Amino acid sequence: MQLDHRSFSRLPLSVAVLALIVATATPASAQRRAVSARGGAPSAAVKPTASASITLGTAKFEGSVDANCTRDERAAAGSARAYYHILYPWFGARAAAGQPQWRFELNVIRPTRAGVYDRFMFHFEEGTKSETIQNIPGSARMGSGTVQVTPHGAGARFDVSGKSQNGDAIRATIDCMAFPANEGAGG
Repeated sequence: MQLDHRSFSRLPLSVAVLALIVATATPASAQRRAVSARGGAPSAAVKPTASASITLGTAKFEGSVDANCTRDERAAAGSARAYYHILYPWFGARAAAGQPQWRFELNVIRPTRAGVYDRFMFHFEEGTKSETIQNIPGSARMGSGTVQVTPHGAGARFDVSGKSQNGDAIRATIDCMAFPANEGAGG
């Protein structure tokens, strides 16, 4: 849906606002925003930003992926705001052709004691299977486990180990090559 400012000037205000919301909330626009955030065009080759090796019970998933790896320096120790956030595929995007079609998310809370990352959420989804470990202040606890964070250069390696909310064993190693600098508000 392509709209310009002249289209809006002829519509009642409520209809114009609704049209703008619909235009920016479509999956296609979310895909364009995700591609724009990565700095590529929709047809651009996907450049891996992380490697992931995830084992659920006996099933193993591995690949080099274009994950959104971020570190939020504004996250306060002990708060529920994630210090590290890794998401594959990017928010609002589908996995690109040739990329693994499964999904994962890891949020790690800034520790209250240096090097002790005991609050985190890991979620993995493949087809109809979904597994979660969650230990975050103010949220329902799901499963149990640990995460070890090993910084290296501009990135970090995350090793998750535990049992999901369904009792399935989870082992995951996610290695982010780098954490780009945070953009300001409005990004």
